[in-house]
Amino acid sequence: MNGDLLVALTIGLPPLAGALCYAIDSGAARRLIISLTALVLVGSSILLFQGGAFEPKPPIAFESVVLVLDLALLLYFLYAGIRNRSPLVIGLAALQLIPIAYFELAMGGTTVEPLMLVTDLSIVMALIIGIVGSLVVVYALSYMDEHEEHLHLEKSKQPRFFFFMLLLLGAMYGLVFSNSLYWMYFFWEVTTLCSYELIRHDGTEVATGNAVTALWMNLVGGVAFVAAIFVGEVSLGTLSVQDLLASGPAPVVLLILAALAFAAFTKSAQFPFNKWLQGAMVAPTPVSALLHSSTMVNAGIYLILRIAPGFAGTALSYGVALVGAFTFMVTAVLALNERTSKGILAYSTIGNLGLIILCAGVNTPLSMVAAMTLLVFHSISKGLLFLGAGIVENRVYTRLIEEWEGLLGRFPVTSAIMVVGMLSMFLPPFGMLIGKWIALDAITSSSLFGGLVVLVFVLVGSAATSVYYAKWLGHLLVLPQAERKYALEELPTPYRVSLYTLLGLAIVMGAGVGLVVGYLVLPALPPLYLANVGGSTLNLTTGVGSFITYPYWVAAATIFLIGYFIAKSKGGIIKAPYVNGENVLGDAESFRTTADTEAKIELSGMFLDTEFSSDQVWRLGILVSSLLVLVMFLTVVL
Repeated sequence: MNGDLLVALTIGLPPLAGALCYAIDSGAARRLIISLTALVLVGSSILLFQGGAFEPKPPIAFESVVLVLDLALLLYFLYAGIRNRSPLVIGLAALQLIPIAYFELAMGGTTVEPLMLVTDLSIVMALIIGIVGSLVVVYALSYMDEHEEHLHLEKSKQPRFFFFMLLLLGAMYGLVFSNSLYWMYFFWEVTTLCSYELIRHDGTEVATGNAVTALWMNLVGGVAFVAAIFVGEVSLGTLSVQDLLASGPAPVVLLILAALAFAAFTKSAQFPFNKWLQGAMVAPTPVSALLHSSTMVNAGIYLILRIAPGFAGTALSYGVALVGAFTFMVTAVLALNERTSKGILAYSTIGNLGLIILCAGVNTPLSMVAAMTLLVFHSISKGLLFLGAGIVENRVYTRLIEEWEGLLGRFPVTSAIMVVGMLSMFLPPFGMLIGKWIALDAITSSSLFGGLVVLVFVLVGSAATSVYYAKWLGHLLVLPQAERKYALEELPTPYRVSLYTLLGLAIVMGAGVGLVVGYLVLPALPPLYLANVGGSTLNLTTGVGSFITYPYWVAAATIFLIGYFIAKSKGGIIKAPYVNGENVLGDAESFRTTADTEAKIELSGMFLDTEFSSDQVWRLGILVSSLLVLVMFLTVVL
């Protein structure tokens, strides 16, 4: 099929379908429109993957269309700031509107050739957007019915909801296919618009406040993007990303790349800009899933990966690596205190994005393989976890994992899928662990100055990740709610399609990680990163070591069977806990020790509340990360 047509379909069809959903207030029509759109996006993304890199030729008239829409978008942000009485939003919108209007209307703008560029990296992103993003939107068909039933709405808000969900998919395609910094900036801000509207969807005071926070934090990144556009045009006379990366590591080029990296930090919610993504958890779960797995935050990751060749071998690269490494560590530590499902998933997302940015900052062939591998598997696993968490929340009306005890008995299908999703984030034999293994190999084998500091950040973050996921698994599996049997749950078709597809991808791609790296990851890397990485269906080799996957699958299956037979033999009997001695009569909180003395029971909180305060860690994290961002810019100007 014609490549230009495929690009036009991926960018243009989602907003068109969203407009139809908005205009036709019919549940049946909405399901048909979204289902057909999802099929077209998945098919188009696969065909683009088969076709390879090329240069699309959009009509010249589209430059004027983008200009008009961009100015209208910035005016809307200004209006949103006035309506919400937010001086930050007003000021940040004006800081973009005035320069952009001057640039286009007074300076006459600039023409970039080519305007769009389909690279192997953007094709991988298109696959993630088309497959994972489409599945999330399909899932939302059933979720929003249940969500609105719980809210007892008199009039459905779904037409507006699905308009912005689909618009977000189209904007992401436009962003990853753009070679013009100005076009990329336009689609960048469309994703900001969609996140703002989707986060405030329910219309509560908390939702509105969190949406405004998301808006101003992302507008900070937009200001940095505008600065990069101006410096690029005035100093280099070009807004072509391709030309910018070919200009060499001159100081002005590094300044532009630092501004773009800063914008990427805001979009991917890296510390100190993490708060907006955590606040986004107030939105309906499909919004969280879409923002975390396949769109919004991945826009920042894509930008970092796209510009990484331009700062390879420079001090800026180390500055980017430090921000990512610190974010990975501090979010993992903060997640130890977190009690809500979506809160844990939010910290996990921010942290794993930090790990990907760290790999881009290390900027070696092996580290870029790690970054791409983590990006692919994180999108699948995190999408699966959010979708499962949304179903549970709609059934038990709580996000507190302490109240999810024994859910495997009540909702065996959803719980089992969530268990696989959690295991796929940090344990063998799944792709995320393999990506982290490659990352550690890349860090230890690189000549990165201060690599030991980065390595410590990664090791602490990885250990904390294992702890907070293990705690969640314990609540889900170990503690039954009651001694009674539960019937098998029934899932609507949109739930089954989304969950089973993502589950299948996580397992099949994890089993064939060598093929994923060989046929998806390595071709997406620029020629600068000729990695010494190879593999087959069952193993992966690098210049540092090898990772044979099949023993881990055998071990996982063996552990599962052992656990199953032990649980079956025990019969699910609930017994009082043993407290290391004989209980003292009349005092339930005391027991008699082996020395025949009485001692009070002391329980250690598994959320480590008494060991450290998340507020203190958060404040320290904001301070340190702000200094690290400053250091990143200082590496360019000093």
